[in-house]
Amino acid sequence: MRLRITAVATAGIGLTLAAVALWLAATTADRQLDDVDAQLRSDARVTQRFIQSQGPVPDFGPTGRIVQVVLDDGTVIGTNEEGEGVDPLLRAPFPWSDHPDGVALTVQRPDLGRLRVWFTPLDDAGDAGEPWIVVARSVDQLHRSTESLRATLLVVVPLLTSVLGALIWLVVGRALRPVEAIRATVSEITERDLSQRVATSGTGDEVDRLAATMNEMLARLERASEREHRLVADASHELRNPLAAARALIQSRPADPAGAATHDAMALDALARLQGLVDQLLELARHDLAQPPPSRPVDLDELVLQHADVLRRTSGLTIDTSTVSGGQVLGSEEALGRMVENLASNAGRHARHRVAFSVRERDDQVELVVADDGPGIAADQREAVFERFTRLDDARARDGSGAGLGLAIVARIVDRHGGQVRADTTPEGTGAAITVVLPALDAG
Repeated sequence: MRLRITAVATAGIGLTLAAVALWLAATTADRQLDDVDAQLRSDARVTQRFIQSQGPVPDFGPTGRIVQVVLDDGTVIGTNEEGEGVDPLLRAPFPWSDHPDGVALTVQRPDLGRLRVWFTPLDDAGDAGEPWIVVARSVDQLHRSTESLRATLLVVVPLLTSVLGALIWLVVGRALRPVEAIRATVSEITERDLSQRVATSGTGDEVDRLAATMNEMLARLERASEREHRLVADASHELRNPLAAARALIQSRPADPAGAATHDAMALDALARLQGLVDQLLELARHDLAQPPPSRPVDLDELVLQHADVLRRTSGLTIDTSTVSGGQVLGSEEALGRMVENLASNAGRHARHRVAFSVRERDDQVELVVADDGPGIAADQREAVFERFTRLDDARARDGSGAGLGLAIVARIVDRHGGQVRADTTPEGTGAAITVVLPALDAG
């Protein structure tokens, strides 16, 4: 990057300086030539007035100017002292009539060198056959000064470009030094230790903001790594008990048919718990993926009524769905069904007598509440219940059932659908109420 920036900037500066140098050389030469033309034009006017009033060509003295009065055929009929013995400055034939007001041009003479010549008619009317006044001056010195300026610029421009290129190289290197420090720090960070952070300068510039962003990313990676390690440890711990129980039951299977049947049923129950735990882990991993769910219209109220009916038939609890009203959202019907199923199962497992479901749509949102009359959730544990393998230490965890993954799966599903979930207490002050808020179908 340093090389590319320096190369591009140096090339741009070089081209700009070259263009300025060419413009300066051309402008300087044009201005000097304009000054010469103005002086020649003035001399021609003086000569014209002098001849018209007195006759002979005036002698300007040692001015370096040659003055000739020339006929259309190129014959010199008058000259000043500097023009004595000089051949006609302009060779005949020449289209004098094309320039009745006078014109300047540059001619090259072997004997006189490079001359700037101005010619104008002696008579202002410019009638045919009238003599012409020709005034000339050597511009060799002007040409040499112009060439000298070009030669100087030819040396100065590359030299100045090189100096500026070196300066840009140093400045860019100094500007990118913090970026290199960030790269070096990040390259030393390994997956085993994500606690290291990039140093920030506190200036608030782009590089400082980059360092802050890198630190935020490292913090997210560290949290993700910690969650992964915790998941592996928790999953290993949770899987060990049903595996050990199933193995012990299989190894201690009695010989008599009645005892063997009982042991087989217990072993199948342990394996069923193990399979359920594995299924929940797979479900949680699937919802941890970054891709958004399919976006199809889903009737959340219908899903709630279906799972409420299942809970009514299987639990013997009082199920209240009187406040379930219409509510459509965008998302995956399968995932949202699993969310409602987990909420219903969680409430049914902890309720004493009653579970209430509520669905309502307001302010471009659909709100789902599942409340039970169980022991409730302590205020300091209402966020933790949505983490993996959460174990509550109060009466709500006394039954020992569940692996602490149901509400974690609910939280992932809600997050993937752009919603929010929270745990509260019921309005009566007892039991727990899990509230899910999702964007309504017509929210946009």
